[in-house]
Amino acid sequence: MSNSQDDALPGSADIMVELIKVSKRYPPDVVALHSVSLTIPRGELFFVIGMSGAGKTTLLKLIATMESPSNGLIEISGSAIHRLRGAQLARLRQRIGVAYQDFKLLLNRTAAENIAISMEVSYKKPQYIAKRVRSLLDQLNLADKHSMIVGELSRGEQQRVTLARAVANSPALILVDEPTGNLDAVTTERVMQLLMSSHKAGATIVVATHDESIYRDRGCRVMELRKGSLVGIFEGQR
Repeated sequence: MSNSQDDALPGSADIMVELIKVSKRYPPDVVALHSVSLTIPRGELFFVIGMSGAGKTTLLKLIATMESPSNGLIEISGSAIHRLRGAQLARLRQRIGVAYQDFKLLLNRTAAENIAISMEVSYKKPQYIAKRVRSLLDQLNLADKHSMIVGELSRGEQQRVTLARAVANSPALILVDEPTGNLDAVTTERVMQLLMSSHKAGATIVVATHDESIYRDRGCRVMELRKGSLVGIFEGQR
């Protein structure tokens, strides 16, 4: 059984993410999300699309518990996240892997060290961590960057390190923000193969993207945001 299943979040067996009339406002009067309701079953690969400023990143930040909604309710695996504090919230965050659009890497550490962090905080054995890091770097065509300082890597390479860190600990929920923005077609396919591998292992994955090529013909649900509002949800092959 996969690590994603072994360490799955407690709660509902069927629903991983639920948003009920969620809005997010930033001062003085910016409405980033407006009354969005959404249900993502456990184990789904789900895409969020929309133009820049549509609210995609805000949505992921709210699901990742990085920010709180101005209105509405968010539940992760049956737990209302606004009620979680301290150790409970920390445990939830350990089971969510996030690949940020702005990377949030430790620029003075190596690629391997950045990827290892999520496993170290979960007290994985050093031998397992080393093997997992090398495997992920190899899958993303970064094997030769293992010991390079991240600040010396290109943006495309940093983007892949960010994704590797997000999936490294086999989290139950993986949130990915614009994973292919700096990548060519061949590297994009490597990234999607890694995400599909995590998905097959049992992870629920939410991908925010403007790249139609990564959701077209996959038969997955696609949610479109426009100026913070949910326009609709459709199948990716349309």
